[in-house]
Parts: sequence; structure tokens; C-alpha cells
Amino acid sequence: MFGKRCSLCGEKLNSRGICTECGLDNSKSDKNYRINRSDCDGMPLTHVHEEKEKHRPDRKADHREINHKETNHKKRDYGKQGYRMNESDMTGKKRRKHVQTPDITNRRRPLKIVILAIIVIAVLGNLYEEHKYDIEYAIGDAVQGVFQDTGDQKTNDTDKTDYDHYQYVTREIPKEGERADYELSSGNYVAGVEIPEGIYTVTPKDDYDAVQIDDPENSIYLYEYTEGKKDKIEDIRLYKGAHLTLKCKTTVKLHTDNAQDVEAMETAGQSNPLTESVDIKGQKTLTAGRDLEPGIYDLRRVSGAGNVDIIIYSDEKEEINSWSQGLSEDGIDGETFHYLVIPENATLEVSEDLKIRLTPSKQIASTDYYGFYNR
Repeated sequence: MFGKRCSLCGEKLNSRGICTECGLDNSKSDKNYRINRSDCDGMPLTHVHEEKEKHRPDRKADHREINHKETNHKKRDYGKQGYRMNESDMTGKKRRKHVQTPDITNRRRPLKIVILAIIVIAVLGNLYEEHKYDIEYAIGDAVQGVFQDTGDQKTNDTDKTDYDHYQYVTREIPKEGERADYELSSGNYVAGVEIPEGIYTVTPKDDYDAVQIDDPENSIYLYEYTEGKKDKIEDIRLYKGAHLTLKCKTTVKLHTDNAQDVEAMETAGQSNPLTESVDIKGQKTLTAGRDLEPGIYDLRRVSGAGNVDIIIYSDEKEEINSWSQGLSEDGIDGETFHYLVIPENATLEVSEDLKIRLTPSKQIASTDYYGFYNR
């Protein structure tokens, strides 16, 4: 390679034909190199260069596409929240649109009203069952008072009209008779057997002591109660055979100045065929004729508090009557009930926390236990 020079810079070449100055490999053909050449070689000197149109990316379009993707991403992220991001407005600021959340409280309000109504109905139902007959007699008196001819009503000292419970009576009780006083507790009393026929005044010891008369023979159906210890119920006419029912916390006093046939009461009734007492405790339902003897008992609370419910059935197993009373130490109906009639097939249910004792009544009017309710 001695004597040869580099075709590019003119310097010496080494033994492999590579320039010691610029490093060009002169061993290759000059065709592989474009030295001092351009795209204009071979063209006229007066030719004009024409610039090719270059492609410029649409940056605005790219930005719109990017913003669109970001907006969709934000919508997906905030779609479950109460606020959603809208696309940019002309000012470039983000606006929030409030999405109203459904008011769950308003949806629950009708349900609360329904539950409250059910509770009120249940409470009123229990009160009605407990004082069923008291309410029925009170309503009966009110209805009879509405339809009563005003010409047959008598006026009291306050010029108010009262219903005449004795308007259908065909026999008057004689004004002459014996003076008699009784102090009785809650229970049933048959006039002419345990208390003589006469016209009575009832004096209570407690508020809301009640007096009820059931006398179908003389068409007398009366229910009265007292308001206050000084209150009195006057003109209570008891005809022979009438059923007097008292409900009081302790006892009430009865006074009459014309008691009839007092001595005859000693032989008017009969001895009770029952001799055995029955103790009943806690949430039990007994059937007369199977679990206890049918008959007439005196009921007494031994311990606890609760209700005693009796349902009377006919021979065909149809319900014909019922009786219920609450027993407690301070209850308005007291702790005892005299002359409780329990016919065959009647069911007796006692509350869970209550213990009672049934003792046969000493003297009774009849052993026709169904007849006591079917009058």
C-alpha cells in the first residue's frame, strides 16, 4: 500500500488500506461512497429546488382525543358518586352537576305508620277482650237511651234526661220491708238466694267500682259505675232471680230499707255438690269435665298477676259466652271473684305468672250451669 494516498484526505494509508489520518477504508471500491456528490448532480444549473410538503401531526386533534379519553375516564370514576364532571366549557373550567339522592326516609315513613297502627289495634283488642261485657252493656245503654221516647224519660235535678231501666217492669217492689246492709266483693250474686229482693243504694270504696244487673224476666239490663269515693249509685232494684254482678277493687256497700223475704233465703238455695278445691298455676288451659269438675266456684288469687279467661261452649261445641278478669294486688277488679260458674266443656286459661285457687261456693241457686248464661 506504499505510495498510495487516501482518496478523501490525501494522507498515507497503512498496510490494510486504511487512512492513518481520517480512517477511511480505501480498500473498498469508490462506488460505495458518495464523496462530494448530491441529488443535484446531472441537473441543469438553473433548476429550482421544490420542497416536499411535510406531514405535520394535528396537535389540536391529539389534544382533543386525549381530553376526550380523560373525560370518559373521569365519568367512569365519578359515575357512582353524587357529583359528575362535565366536559370543559368555553372558559376551560370544570363544572359540577349535583345528582339528587333518593330520600330513603320518606320511603320508610309509610312503613312506620303501618307498624304503629298495628300496635294500636292490638292494644285496643286486648282492652276490649278484658272489658268486653262492660263495653257491650255501656253501648247497649247508650243505644237504648238514643231511641228511648222522651215522653217516657224522667228528668233529674240537673234537667238532664236519663234512660229508665225499669220502664218495662210489671211488678213494683213493696216500699215496706226490712233494713239490711251488705259489704260484698267482686262476683255474681243471685237475688233471693244470697241477697234479698229490694231497692238498694250502692256506696263504693274506690273509683270505677261497677254494678251490673241481668234480669231478663223483668227486662232489666243495667250497668253503672262510680266516679270517686263520694259517689253513690241509687235506685238499684233487685227482683228475685236477678243476677247482680259487682266488679270492685276491694268491696262495696249495699243498703236497703225494704228487703223482702229475708228469712226465706235460708231455704231458697241449695248446697254445692262440689267439695274439692283446685289450685292452678301458670299458663295452663283446663277443660271442665276433663281437667276439673264443672260447677260454681269462688276464685282467689294466690300469687302473681294476670288474667283468667273462660269460654263457655254448648253441647255442640259452639261458643255461647265468655268471661275474663284480671287479678293483681292493686288491680281495679280486685283479687277475688265470687260465684264463678263453669259449665261442662268450658275452657279455663290462666296467665303464665298467675296462681289461683278455686273453692266451691257454699250455697248455689241451681246446678243448671248452662242456664246461668242462657237466660
